[in-house]
Amino acid sequence: MADITVHLDDELYDKASRVARLDNVSVKELVEDVMRRHLDYVEVVQDFSKMPPLSLDKYELHRDADESDEDYAFRRSLFR
Repeated sequence: MADITVHLDDELYDKASRVARLDNVSVKELVEDVMRRHLDYVEVVQDFSKMPPLSLDKYELHRDADESDEDYAFRRSLFR
């Protein structure tokens, strides 16, 4: 485990203290949790960037049984 020192301005520390109290944790635990969640988020976003781009080229639009010609034509126009 590594120990680091983090300097927070007074306003940020006050906000963090209030949130930590509501969550029944220390500011240290709150900061660790926020950092952990952000790092998890970054991993997920990086995984998305490795995916091929979304393509609707082979998408087949199905018509709803009670859909008017005008509504169907409008929905089709959204995919062009």
